[in-house]
Amino acid sequence: MRTKTLEQNTAQDFAGLQINVLQKLRTGNMTYEQFDWFANISYENREKLMGKSVKTEHPKMKFTDSNIIIGELVAGYNPQQYFTENKKVNYWRSDNFNQYVLNPAKIVNNIPEMNFSKYKFTETIYDKEIMEHFQISESKGLMTREEILWTIASLTTKQPKGESGILLNNGYATIIGYMLCDDSVVRAVSVLWGSGGAKWFCYCYGLGVWLAGSEVLSRN
Repeated sequence: MRTKTLEQNTAQDFAGLQINVLQKLRTGNMTYEQFDWFANISYENREKLMGKSVKTEHPKMKFTDSNIIIGELVAGYNPQQYFTENKKVNYWRSDNFNQYVLNPAKIVNNIPEMNFSKYKFTETIYDKEIMEHFQISESKGLMTREEILWTIASLTTKQPKGESGILLNNGYATIIGYMLCDDSVVRAVSVLWGSGGAKWFCYCYGLGVWLAGSEVLSRN
């Protein structure tokens, strides 16, 4: 019987598991096909097998991707400089985005790797419903402004001209995350590609409603 979730295991636990799997493969107690099956099953099924609870589908959301990785930041990152002086990616920033997200952001030297899943809205949906489903509140599940800015920078750098990728490029918004702003109000930060202006539009909205076709990233 499993007694630990993935978060509770130590590096030593995983090292021991790796050695155990290799020994089983070498001795024939595990076939390559069995290992390949486990490595390629869906994120939800794998989490269930490892004893981790998995959220059920929301009737207004469709799960589309489970393994969106934002690489670790290991060098100095100046968000204000990146978003205002970038020559490769054009940004338009709303007043709220500047006020609550970009302007107060600090230079950071380290942000751990982040892993997201992505969901598409199949119906009009309220932020309140999204936050309830992903268990986000003022005290849980929020992102820091630096994490949000690093995520936007990482993803838009891969789609500088609105190419196909993780972020929607069809005029619909992708919610990057929710953050507690300096005025103690939780807001949603989102981006969308504006083909007419050939820019990534960055917004920071008060909680409201989203149209079907938009998407949201959820931290795994």
